[in-house]
Amino acid sequence: MYLDRNGNLRAQIVSAIQNDIFSNRKAGDKLPSETEYSKMFDVTRTTVQKALKDLEQMNLIEKVQGKGSFVRQTKPRVKLFNFKGFSDYTRQIGAVAVNRIISAEIKHENGRELYFLRRLRLIKADQNLTPMTLDESVLDLQRFPGLNGYDFSKQSLYETIRQEYKTYPSTSLLRMSAHSADTEEAQLLDCDEHSALLQAEGIVHDQNGETVERVKVIYSHYAEFDLTLGM
Repeated sequence: MYLDRNGNLRAQIVSAIQNDIFSNRKAGDKLPSETEYSKMFDVTRTTVQKALKDLEQMNLIEKVQGKGSFVRQTKPRVKLFNFKGFSDYTRQIGAVAVNRIISAEIKHENGRELYFLRRLRLIKADQNLTPMTLDESVLDLQRFPGLNGYDFSKQSLYETIRQEYKTYPSTSLLRMSAHSADTEEAQLLDCDEHSALLQAEGIVHDQNGETVERVKVIYSHYAEFDLTLGM
């Protein structure tokens, strides 16, 4: 299969396997091996492994030790690229971003030290505050040492990552789904409990295809969307 060698190989492989799953496979089907994918795409096994890990985190596939990778679900998901930071977005529309930290803690997962950051994102315009999203970011502190020391109620997460760690969020692979607001979410997002909201969940990659963060975003009913989808 042809890949643009000047582009993000990992994201292209994820997209190709994703399209194959949606078009040709059913839940439970076994996927080609890492070696077969490596030959198919003419890339290293390491690149294939990272792409498969992304698909696993998107809940599209599951890996079974000693047996390989299998399709977990085949329901198409919206794929969005250039999932920009909230501060970047508010600047574009001439508003001011306001961040409220709901929780910030360090957890250990599979031997890694991870920073879990949960924020309420609001837009300030004409002295009015409007809740837009409730964001949860999970970042690896081995890659971003000291990130937990910044005050992200006052600083932009992505600006900090770009300026202090020379890492540039570039591509997002997101799974969109309906979400029912619980009591806390309803209070934070100014809606009724059990209101139907939109949730985006997935992975943000940098310019080299490496994972920047796992992200989950719940959008308030004030948010509007413009999606451009390739057919």
